[in-house]
Amino acid sequence: MSDALLSRPAGTAASASRRPRLRGLTWLMWRQNRLTFWIGLAVVVAVAGYAAIQHNHIAEAVVDQHLADCRATVAVTDMAPECASRLLAFGQKYQYPMRLPLQLMLVVPLIAGLFLGAPLMSQELESKTYRMVCTQSVTRLRWFAVKLGVPVVMTVVITGILAAAMTWWWRPVSVLGDRFPWYDWYPFDGIGPVVVGQSVLLLLVGVTLGLVLRRTVLAMGATLAAGALVMYLLEQVRGHLLPMVTVTAQHTTAAPSPDGFWAVSTGFLSASGQRMPEVKACFTATGGYEKCVFAHGRTGTWTDGHPASQLWGIQWAEFGLCAVLAAVLAGVCVWWVRRRMV
Repeated sequence: MSDALLSRPAGTAASASRRPRLRGLTWLMWRQNRLTFWIGLAVVVAVAGYAAIQHNHIAEAVVDQHLADCRATVAVTDMAPECASRLLAFGQKYQYPMRLPLQLMLVVPLIAGLFLGAPLMSQELESKTYRMVCTQSVTRLRWFAVKLGVPVVMTVVITGILAAAMTWWWRPVSVLGDRFPWYDWYPFDGIGPVVVGQSVLLLLVGVTLGLVLRRTVLAMGATLAAGALVMYLLEQVRGHLLPMVTVTAQHTTAAPSPDGFWAVSTGFLSASGQRMPEVKACFTATGGYEKCVFAHGRTGTWTDGHPASQLWGIQWAEFGLCAVLAAVLAGVCVWWVRRRMV
């Protein structure tokens, strides 16, 4: 019995020693950030649970009410009364409550930049505690790499779970087609890998500004302004991240737009299919706009854009763009820490 008792602690100690454990500087940075991580993880797990419940309710409603048969690009008022009534009721019950959570997802990258990125280095510089690093055996660059790496991993995990939950919630509502278009800033900015990419990018924006400005409050204010500008610019270039698809139509002045098609640019066509410039004089023509346009040789229209099938391609392209920009900012931070942080 005594031998068994003596051997148990040895086995327990051996198994414990085989477990992966954080050590040294990584353990210290984890302890400094673990409360934020566990709070954020608890929040996103709760959101994920609620989103899963809502997803099941919406999916059942789509099947039970045969909403896929009602999907069309015509206005609700032009539909069969029964179909229009079903779509309106579905939107009021499931789509409208989803709007606010998707809109709030726009704030997630800003939170990462404001509360994780901006104070990360500015607090160290403002309080001068970074000077203690220079007296330790750990190099300044390694200290910065671990100090940055822990919040980045936290951001990827938390925003990844949150984005997956919101995507799962939104998917059945895409049956509404152009009545809840996928290319609008919501839901686009609230689903998929874009959430993760933007959050990491704004985190690095905050870290960079914290290093340069060396004041926490000033860095947070600058991060808010710079983050809003970055997100605006990303939205402007989004439509050009993938090659566009062109659709055309003749004998009409209305730009063609299939169901779920994101029209980025439109224009007129000649009878031979050549693109033609717009005739501004036709806006004030007495004989009518359409008649004037046809008289000037504009017999059709074209639309450049993206079909709904390119949603995830554009999402991953923007994620890649954010990752490249974040890597560039990380390189700037490394250079600053090595050369300018004194």
